[in-house]
Amino acid sequence: MYDALRSPLAIFTVAGFGLFVIARLFAPPAEEASGRAIVVEREALLAYVQRRSGEADATKLVEVWDGLDAEARQVWVDRFVREEALVREARRLELDRDDDLIRRRLVQQMEFLVAAEIDSSIDEAALQAAYPEYAAAHRIPAIATFAHVFVRDAEALTRGPEGPAHARARALRDALVEEGVGFEGAGRYGDRFLYHRAYVDRTLDEVRAHFGAAMAASLETLSADPARWQGPIASQHGWHAVLLRDCTPGRAPTLEEVRTALAEDILRTRREASVDRGVADIVAGYPAEVSEAVLGSSGEGEGAARSR
Repeated sequence: MYDALRSPLAIFTVAGFGLFVIARLFAPPAEEASGRAIVVEREALLAYVQRRSGEADATKLVEVWDGLDAEARQVWVDRFVREEALVREARRLELDRDDDLIRRRLVQQMEFLVAAEIDSSIDEAALQAAYPEYAAAHRIPAIATFAHVFVRDAEALTRGPEGPAHARARALRDALVEEGVGFEGAGRYGDRFLYHRAYVDRTLDEVRAHFGAAMAASLETLSADPARWQGPIASQHGWHAVLLRDCTPGRAPTLEEVRTALAEDILRTRREASVDRGVADIVAGYPAEVSEAVLGSSGEGEGAARSR
């Protein structure tokens, strides 16, 4: 008798019965299970397919769907059921309550919903009114094309044109002029430089990044002359003899140059204002009580609260 109970068949039978009992104990009631049924309707399924496929044309999507065979349709049905089941189960477990990613997504959806329809027509008066501020914030930077010969002097900006480094830079400039060295020949002279020897169509912001503000400011004061070496001028690294081939000064863009971008900026500002108003209305309907302890005040104790 004892040996019979130890047989694999007996153990398998007992284990199977135990699993059956557990399943019966934890299975939802029949009425609850039926209420959890996922009903796959054509309209909901097509909306799901459109979201997942990215097809913008709903009419075209219906035509494609109607042309699918039963096997291809079943694939989409299985995907729909799988996602719906997982979403429902996640909500049942209240996973959507404390997940930061889901909370942010819900906030984004609410912001989209509360954004009222805005006036998308931008007239000339609106463009003219917004143009000065926009143009000031979107200036077209100065562009320079130049070559330079470098003489190292870490104290060039503080010491000025005193000492051997400046004298050497001046002598190099004179030699460049005398020998008729052109734009491409600058690399054969002077000390090694950390960056480039020639800069073609570079903004003065880039020049500042490589040479410092003093060098960029000096370049703007020079007259472009592709045949004349000028300087020496100081940078945060030392002295530079410069061959300035071209320098286009910075300027504000014209209204015509920024008309499209400006109109988009105005619409974006309107949308943001609309969202702010809608969210403010919602927040006003949820009075908040903030503990004094949160605000860092000794107040009247830990339980004290203030409404807002």
